[in-house]
Amino acid sequence: MDYPHLNELKVKKIWGEENIVITFYSGMTIFIGPNGSGKTQTLKALREELRNTVGRNKVRYLSSNRIGTMEQYRSKVNHFGYSPDDFNFGGASDKAQRLAIETATGDFFTMDAKKEVYIKVAERLSVLFGRQIYLKWDSGNLKVYFEKTETQEEYSVVAEASGLVNIISILAALFDNDIQFLLIDEPEVSLHPQLQSYLLREMQTAIKKWGKTIIISTHSPEMISLKEIKDISNLVFFSENKLPIQVAPDNPILDSKKLQDFIIRIGHTYKEGFFAKKILLIEGASDFIICNFLLQKLNLNIDVAGSQIIPVDGKGQFAVIAKLFRLIGKDVSVLTDLDGFTDDNSIIDIFSSLPAATEEANRLGAESLADLSRGIKTKISELLVKDQEGVLKEIYESHPYWSTANPTGDDTEKIIRRAVVAKLFATTADTIKQWPDYKEWNALKTRITTLLLAFERIGCFILRLGAIESYYQFSPNVVYDEKPSKATDEISNLQDEDEKFIKEKYADIIRSLKHIALTSGIDERYAVKKELLSELALILEVLPNISDEKLLYNAIKQTKGTATSLFNYTLITDDSVKGVEVSIKSSVLDIVGFPFKVFVGQNVNEIVNNNIQAGTA
Repeated sequence: MDYPHLNELKVKKIWGEENIVITFYSGMTIFIGPNGSGKTQTLKALREELRNTVGRNKVRYLSSNRIGTMEQYRSKVNHFGYSPDDFNFGGASDKAQRLAIETATGDFFTMDAKKEVYIKVAERLSVLFGRQIYLKWDSGNLKVYFEKTETQEEYSVVAEASGLVNIISILAALFDNDIQFLLIDEPEVSLHPQLQSYLLREMQTAIKKWGKTIIISTHSPEMISLKEIKDISNLVFFSENKLPIQVAPDNPILDSKKLQDFIIRIGHTYKEGFFAKKILLIEGASDFIICNFLLQKLNLNIDVAGSQIIPVDGKGQFAVIAKLFRLIGKDVSVLTDLDGFTDDNSIIDIFSSLPAATEEANRLGAESLADLSRGIKTKISELLVKDQEGVLKEIYESHPYWSTANPTGDDTEKIIRRAVVAKLFATTADTIKQWPDYKEWNALKTRITTLLLAFERIGCFILRLGAIESYYQFSPNVVYDEKPSKATDEISNLQDEDEKFIKEKYADIIRSLKHIALTSGIDERYAVKKELLSELALILEVLPNISDEKLLYNAIKQTKGTATSLFNYTLITDDSVKGVEVSIKSSVLDIVGFPFKVFVGQNVNEIVNNNIQAGTA
């Protein structure tokens, strides 16, 4: 096949009558995206498009459930019992339709029909996995058996590991020279990372040696191979409620030397970002350690929100990596040190051109956030020049920005600016009154805060105190060496601190994490309140005429159809007024507020609301 090859198709179940364009720029095209974003439906639509253009017998589609009918022999799927020795793949009529069958069944028939395919698969099973495979016809049906090299005892294919069955299925399809186009939904199913890498190499070999075109849909970073920048064009990015995005190899952004270098050394964490909806770029290993601790400690759900934190090698990489992820449809945020704001505009320029940035600037009475930033930096320089007596020297020299940099020459002014702004945010209002021109410094602090909050609303987060180490409460924050080990020491001490303390001391970092986390938490208490109110109002209504707790549950059963309840009700009396003490039976639901008492005549909604506060459990 000649590349690029353009495919125009409709995926009506996802995008209606709108045309979708998928271009093959090489022998491997990879669909990436979250569940429900349309990958499988597009893969199936592409299957039909290719069958109509090149012929049905040249196109093979493998579903993600390649085990197929074997499953009822592998798992208890109903009340019947199935003996593994009874399993077969079918007879001659099934074999005739092997290319149309979308499970491993078709590929085992291929091995039976094509001796060369059988030999290639069998040799790999023997050498790599210590298995012998036997295809046998029994009463007109194909049966498959395995034998482990060390035991030499045969057993049915349904007793073999599902990952190995998947490997066999895909290898047989790769080695079948009748197939020109192979489409595989989630080739990584049941395979550990090393086997996924092996399978990817076999696919690349089949493309190179036999000219196959392979299209896969995957959730695995291991199935992505990027050897050069233009390989990014082989990826098709899916997201909910958006058309698929594919980057053409002649896109000018791909000409960036920094981006080319980044692609060559791209790691597992970066590739995971291809599967995310939102990306938070941070500066390094220490930031990564602290952020992960805060996520777990505060139960911030970024994973289910489809978000990924990615550490980069210095803030100089932020711009090019942000461009790449935006190009493929990701929402990019940044968490950076204070020098990313004070030194130059390289970080804020990543955000300044966004439409949302213009809206934020207009709201603050300016044309752009960059203009506001320049005005603030000019004012900082003016105030430093006014400090003729050097009163601020003792202040800024106490910050690690100065003490660890030992600045000379042209760097001196830049380091002073970093350090003095960091001290401005680390110092109380009363202490700032000791600064020269303190009223102007206080006004400047307000301006900086307003600007930084505007940037935060569009995803740019600046660490006001300096670097991540400036927030440490237990590890020394004056020396910026051995960063990961210091971060590890810090979180080991933070483990025992309450949430209030952590939220106060790490507020700047936490805001960035909340920006990419789910906006609403899981609220089990609200559901429990609804269940409780459905019973409690009824109980108080019938309570004056009841003297037995069993009758309470009978009343619940008459109304709800079952006497089973989440709650225990104990009859009580106070000054001749009947009531119940309510407790919760479940140890699974983590609900506070139980037990509590309620009496006839009281406002049920008020009692429940006061005791069982709705919120994130």
